[in-house]
Amino acid sequence: MADGGYRQFCPIAKGAEIVATRWTPLILRELMFGERSFNDIQRGVPLISRALLAERLRQLAHDGIVEKRARRGGKGHEWRLTPSGDALREVLAALGRWGLIYGRDRVTPDDHDSTVLMWALRRRVDRSLLPDRRVVLRFDLSGVPRCRTGLRLHWLVLEPDNVEVCYKDPGHPVDVIVTGEISALIAVYLGHASWSQATRRSLTVRGDREVARHMAAWLQLDKRVGYELPIVPSAA
Repeated sequence: MADGGYRQFCPIAKGAEIVATRWTPLILRELMFGERSFNDIQRGVPLISRALLAERLRQLAHDGIVEKRARRGGKGHEWRLTPSGDALREVLAALGRWGLIYGRDRVTPDDHDSTVLMWALRRRVDRSLLPDRRVVLRFDLSGVPRCRTGLRLHWLVLEPDNVEVCYKDPGHPVDVIVTGEISALIAVYLGHASWSQATRRSLTVRGDREVARHMAAWLQLDKRVGYELPIVPSAA
């Protein structure tokens, strides 16, 4: 910590000095979901400045939580959790589960960042269920706050070997368009409402019927996932 820490021998104090600084838990969340490049980490935490993200990553490396590695092929670098950092996975998962239950009433319309939602949906896609072709979903969301990162239109480009979030038209034919309030889609993502409830009351899905029928399963919107962090071999 910049001020020298809590100056207590208490293990909670020592852990908090490393993990509980502003933005650090969200940076660790991105790493635990398998993001490794600086740009991809920032896409999951879009309101942090690049300078502050670099500073936080340097501090986490100094504390032995992450390490900077050269990418295979020698082009650029990537960030990985160390065994010490990976050991925090259950700590953050427990915090997420607590927040899902007890932080629900703290979510306000100002928190409805559409870019964060799309990045989260990208991670949830079950690529093993995708057809052997490109599928493009367009989201036309209303109720997006006027913040630096919030946008009304987004595209998810789904392919068996890759899922991409686009903030501008990628130029591919669109299979399905989802229209409605961002709050309704967030409620489904968090498990506070079912996909069937949302499509009956708040969200409109139109386009290719076969894609529309399967997209909830592909994005795991048809079941309540809860809050878990995946097992990613980040320290390998």
